[in-house]
Amino acid sequence: MDIVTHALIGATSAAGLLAWQPELACGVVLGNVAPDLDAFSRLGGKQAFIRFHQTYTHSVAAVALVGLASAGLWIASQTEWSLLLVGIAIGMVMHVGLDLTNSYGVRWAWPFQRSRMALDWIFFIDLPMLLWTLIGLSLVTWAWGNGLWLAWISGGYVAGLLLMITVRGMIAMRARRLAVSLSKAANDRQATRISVIPTTWLPWRFLVCRDWGDACLTSTLNVWQGEEQDVQRIPLHDDAMPAAIEELPPWQAMRELSTFYHAVEKEVENGQTTFVCRDLRIRNYATRFGTLTCQVDAAGQIVRSEWEV
Repeated sequence: MDIVTHALIGATSAAGLLAWQPELACGVVLGNVAPDLDAFSRLGGKQAFIRFHQTYTHSVAAVALVGLASAGLWIASQTEWSLLLVGIAIGMVMHVGLDLTNSYGVRWAWPFQRSRMALDWIFFIDLPMLLWTLIGLSLVTWAWGNGLWLAWISGGYVAGLLLMITVRGMIAMRARRLAVSLSKAANDRQATRISVIPTTWLPWRFLVCRDWGDACLTSTLNVWQGEEQDVQRIPLHDDAMPAAIEELPPWQAMRELSTFYHAVEKEVENGQTTFVCRDLRIRNYATRFGTLTCQVDAAGQIVRSEWEV
């Protein structure tokens, strides 16, 4: 999720605590945005952002550290600061849990495991979740000053949010089973890997990407109708790509994020070749996140490169 959505979720969830435990409520809001402070790694460049975002601050170790600090402070002094830290830990759990449902995932098991975990249940910008949060925030604004009403509204919002995530998870698992069964029904022996990514607007529509020999097949899966639409065959140019591109940090960073990151366009002009590489899984609202464009000369040396992050 983007940091704005996290902040709205935290504020709506914590509103019901303000009248009784304001320190705890403030902590929940802060915890819902704190993990995304790693976005400041962007100051170190695009590669640093890809390397650090949704990694260490999104791990169980980071949450545990805050939890231990709050426990130690409570034992030592039993002040409101310990409740603030407890709230931050709760908010961080909410943040990491939501990001686990997204497509690029988080390094939740760091330092024991470096790989990311992604459930692919909800895209990081999701209209139904945003609408539900805006409704909850509107009701919180309407009931502001009435502690009892705020508690009921926040409780109902959190319950509805958990129900939405559960249902979306069930739909996503159904979508993956359906995509696999459709491949088997088509006797698709070339589809050794399948990716199923949720779309931004409709919970029952998913973006499918599967291997197809020296190409990839992309399509849109409608779980409600049980069929695929907009099937396209995307030729891959990885084998023609010079080693200089594969050695680029942007290429290596994106390949670590997605095994469906490929060179999908190749154009030769005036003795120079242009390769365009992108993640075939992420096609929501025609995003170009991660797209790498490289122009190489006849000797395979890079003349120009551009990375969109």
